[in-house]
Amino acid sequence: MTEKQTITDEITSVLEEIIEEPEKQPKKGELVTLLNEEEIMIGSRQYKVMVNYRDGFDSEKLGERYSEVLARYDYIVGDWGYEQLRLKGFFEKDNRKSLPDQRIDMLEDYLYEYCNFGCAYFVIQRIGGKKEKSTTRRRKKKPTSQKTQPQTAHTDEKREPVTNKKTKPTIKNRKPKENKAKTAETATVVKSNKKEFTIRQREE
Repeated sequence: MTEKQTITDEITSVLEEIIEEPEKQPKKGELVTLLNEEEIMIGSRQYKVMVNYRDGFDSEKLGERYSEVLARYDYIVGDWGYEQLRLKGFFEKDNRKSLPDQRIDMLEDYLYEYCNFGCAYFVIQRIGGKKEKSTTRRRKKKPTSQKTQPQTAHTDEKREPVTNKKTKPTIKNRKPKENKAKTAETATVVKSNKKEFTIRQREE
């Protein structure tokens, strides 16, 4: 075998491996089907196109970029930057469990702060069907058992009866009334314009 044949054999084997690789990897995204001009299906979920600014909506790219994480949101916003589509989920504006910046009424702030100025974008809203609930862990209540009883008994022993006696705060600097009589006071009477008033000076 000549050198040319060996090189061509190596190239063909490498090309065959490259062609086979995409088939082995699972395809990311979800199938997007157009029901009419406004309604689409992403997998088994139905959405309505609310905004299509500068023809930003592209069903093929949406299907490629879609992820299961977005299924829990009420709205999906897609914006274009450097010929790449970016998707972000938003909740209804009256959803109290969501953060303020995750609600759809903050869309203008999101477009202004995080998107390219004047970029093409679209907004789709989830209609019909049940939303996928986010997996939130709830704390289980501890069942009352015999192990917890000694603890309650122990806390009962430490409890003291609360008395309703209201005591006035004591002021240390206050002098008794008897001392006031003992201190000598000198008074001077001053007359001015037919009015009399006394100036008292305390002598200690």
